[in-house]
Amino acid sequence: MSVLKEKILQSAIRLFTEQGYQATSIQDIADDCSIAKGSLYKHFSSKEELYISILERRQRDMIDAVDRIRKMQLPKRETYLEELAYQFDFYVEHGYYISRDHNELPPVNNDKIENVLSMMRRSMFLYYQDMLTRQYGADIDQWKWDATALLNGLIREYTFHLLFGFMPIDKKELALFIAERMDDLVEGLKKRSASPLLIDEHMTEYSHVDLNGLYASREGRRDALILKISSIIPDIAVPNQRKKELSEVAAMLQEESAQEQPRRFLQLALLRDLESESELAFYANQLLPLI
Repeated sequence: MSVLKEKILQSAIRLFTEQGYQATSIQDIADDCSIAKGSLYKHFSSKEELYISILERRQRDMIDAVDRIRKMQLPKRETYLEELAYQFDFYVEHGYYISRDHNELPPVNNDKIENVLSMMRRSMFLYYQDMLTRQYGADIDQWKWDATALLNGLIREYTFHLLFGFMPIDKKELALFIAERMDDLVEGLKKRSASPLLIDEHMTEYSHVDLNGLYASREGRRDALILKISSIIPDIAVPNQRKKELSEVAAMLQEESAQEQPRRFLQLALLRDLESESELAFYANQLLPLI
């Protein structure tokens, strides 16, 4: 992503938060960036596209953070607690959509934006189900949809109190509390042999969401950034020998990142070499959370 495109996104996030989506115009965002409106349209075709890009950025941030937690290789229970706690960190920082004050609701009567929001909600629901499956395994199979609905409800309700009640609840303690309540739920369901209320036939809309695809897109973004760096190297103002070295570094980074178990220390060393060049630093910094 270019520096200007990133600047436009950040301006839009701030203005949508401060003024609301409806009250913010493309001209407002262009003026805030000190560019002509036509220059903005080269990057985003409409205010709608800008809003969707922000939503997609939020989801990528969530996915990348979860991936970093999993890479910590903590015990299964600790990973579960860390992921739960991160939900509250994320929503307190970003709100449900854009504004942490929740003054900015998604635009109404916009099918394209509503479709994106609907897909994101289903993706998050399936992510919560994945969390429960990793924690409880086969014990949750019969009630996977009901248990996920209850976990989703707990997270949303407590997020509401954190955001709007300004309650001083420690997020780690909250994650532990919810995890223990889910333990109680699973044990209770097993003990009572309760029949599930939500079954596969009721949840067919979720069959169109590819949770694995969301995580796979992370590799796609990584590869695209490395390719972008490789394409820039021939035009930067350094001697040809340095260009050759940088091209080899980018190729080594691509090769190492494609390994089943990449050596992170090597990836970081290669990234540091790339970011030492000012023309590459912006893209190298974007790569950091993806390795």
